[in-house]
This record gives sequence, C-alpha cells and structure tokens, in this order.
Amino acid sequence: MALNAAQKLIQDHLLDGDLTPGAEIALRVDQALVQDATGTMVMLELEALELGRVRTEVAVQYVDHNLLQEDERNPDDHAFLRSAAQRFGLWYSGPGNGVSHPTHQQRFGRPGATLAGSDSHTCAAGAIGMLAVGVGGLDVAMALAGEPLYLRMPKVWGVELTGDLPDWVSAKDVVLEMLRRHGVKGGVNRIIEYHGPGLAGLTAMDRHVIANMGAELGATATVFPSDDEVRRFLAGEDREDDWRELLPDEGASYDLTEEIDLSSLEPLIAKPSSPGNVVPVREVAGESVSQVVVGSSANPGLRDFAVVAEIMRGRYADRGVSVDINPTSREILQDLTKGGWLFDLISAGARVHQSGCLGCIGMGQAPATGRNSLRTMPRNFPGRSGSREDSVWLCSPRPPRPPRSPV
Repeated sequence: MALNAAQKLIQDHLLDGDLTPGAEIALRVDQALVQDATGTMVMLELEALELGRVRTEVAVQYVDHNLLQEDERNPDDHAFLRSAAQRFGLWYSGPGNGVSHPTHQQRFGRPGATLAGSDSHTCAAGAIGMLAVGVGGLDVAMALAGEPLYLRMPKVWGVELTGDLPDWVSAKDVVLEMLRRHGVKGGVNRIIEYHGPGLAGLTAMDRHVIANMGAELGATATVFPSDDEVRRFLAGEDREDDWRELLPDEGASYDLTEEIDLSSLEPLIAKPSSPGNVVPVREVAGESVSQVVVGSSANPGLRDFAVVAEIMRGRYADRGVSVDINPTSREILQDLTKGGWLFDLISAGARVHQSGCLGCIGMGQAPATGRNSLRTMPRNFPGRSGSREDSVWLCSPRPPRPPRSPV
C-alpha cells in the first residue's frame, strides 16, 4: 500500500495498534524534549519512577522559559534541572542558550525520528521530517523511562503547496492562511502533512515556522518530507550524516486534502484576540501600535531579525513605540552581531533581550492597556484586549531583494 510521509513515520515506530483513524496506537519514542516550565515536575516524576538513566536515544532539558531570576526560585530551579539532567543523562541547554524548538532542530533533530516534548510547539520539529508531538510532562517522563507514547491515530490531512511566494509574503502567511480558513480547532485529531511542488521554495526554517504553528491549529503534529532542502540544512549544521530521505510514496492518499497556491497569498495578520482571527494586512494598515516584539520559536531564523534591521537602518523608532528584540538563540545573537544588524537595531532604538521565550509566554514585554502590540509570536496576554498578535509584514517578510549579506 502506498503510504504518505506521516503514515511511514507512524508505521516505523508502531508498537501496538494500526493505522485506522481513531484507533489507539502505541509509538516508540526516539527523542524527548523538556522545557523548564514543566521540567521540574518531569524530573521529580523520574525520581518517583526510580529511573536510572533515560532510555530514549536523545533527551534534552532546555531552560528557555523562566529566565528572569526575579528571586532565588528561578536560579534554584535551574540548578536543580542541571543536576537532574546530569543524574538521568539528559543534555542540558542552559539559560540564554536558546529557545528549545529551533535549537533542537539545529542540534538534535533527525529525519525519520519521533519526538515527544513537554511543550505545545514541539510539533515544529516536523519541519525536517520528524513526527513530533507536544504532550504533558507525565507523558514525557514515561517516554524517558522507555514507555510508548499512546495516541488515537489521527487523520492525515494532506495540504498540497503549489506556486511560489510573492515578494513580501513569507512562510508565516502560509500557516496564517490555514488559520484563516479553519480556525484554531481545524487541526484537532489530525496530522497536517505538507507536500507538493511549492515546497521547493521553502527553506527548512520556513518550514519550521509553518510546522510550529500547527499547535495554533490544534493539530497533533505537522509533517514535512525530508528532501534535499532538509539535507542542505543539516549539512549547514555539520550533521549531514543524520539525513535520510522521507517522501510520500507515489500514489499515496490522505484522509483529507487541501491545496494552497502560494502565488495567490498576500501578507496576513492575526487580530485580537485569537490566532484564528486572520485578515489581510491591508485591512489594518494605518492602525497605531505602541509595541513591536520580534522573535519567537514561530519566527526564529536569522532572516526574520535581519530584515527588520535592514528596514530600520538609518532610522529611529517612534518615541511612542517600544521595539523589543528577543533573539531565539545565542547563535542568532552572535550572527546578528557579526553581520552588523545588531548595531542597526540598537541604533534605531530597539531594546535587546536575552535569548529565550520571554514575551512569547508573557514573561515580560506585556503591552500597555488598550494599545496595539505587533508581535511575531502566536500568543496573547490575558485581559489585554487591545494587543495584537501575529505579524508578518514587519517581522517575517520575504524581501524583494536580499539583505546586504546572505541570510
């Protein structure tokens, strides 16, 4: 039987059950990801299980959420997580090192593998041909102990991409178009698999943006094929040996089908107070903003920051606008520095924060009462009815000409 990429991933890891949608399945977990907001409980659960060493191929504890260290509790947690990672055999990514999802894709992600993570945006790893599922802390603790991940077999939703993105339209507009069509519950009990000739124009980090926000669609996972672009990405990380091809079979079918002509898309934006409240940017053009926040696991690439720097070079932000730059990793911060873009941003009045989630989870950078906040992250602040969410036209554009050096 011809299988799509998602079915291949599931079949390769199936320990119990079958591929019938709705049936309970048990999957072998190759990799596990823990972040600090949930990691403390995960480590305590591993202690309660009296685990010796973790039993997944790869396990990583990221500290990327609670970074501010307002009192002794945060650093105490960090010290505990570091010692627990040593105790149980996890890699430890310390404060300021980077947001888990793009960092994991760069350093540990492997096409053909499964990943269970205690964070909703774990699905981002599907960008490079993984089956990555965000679950609760106890589920991750059980996976670390060598137990299967139990799910109801989702329907596989095949989304065919055709055409090429126009200038100033980015990968963020692809997933915002999905949200415009289907809302925040459109992907529930589904795996979204993107395929088709339009993939040729999307980099691995472009695909990360789309896969990441499968969480906002409510999807179990998002899967992209592992093709030559994924191979190029891993080669750039000196990990080409981790690459394997993963493509849908010729004649593979899907439980549901959709098509997006990339050439027909225009810049989109999600208005308050839901990622599903999507309209064209032209409909809100001219509205005032008091805050701009650039950077999140949903727009983590160097280009996302460099383009903003290019736009702001030689200018200064309006005195009534707070421009906040939230680098997604230490590596991005280094590259922004070496490329001169950090100088441009600071000279334009931007504030640069440490690498991590921060504003994405409401850990600082809250918008003022009744003021619009333009941000690249798919999150809002409770009670802030005036805040604006996902932005593409400022923070994640595909410019008509490249920046001054390759990004």
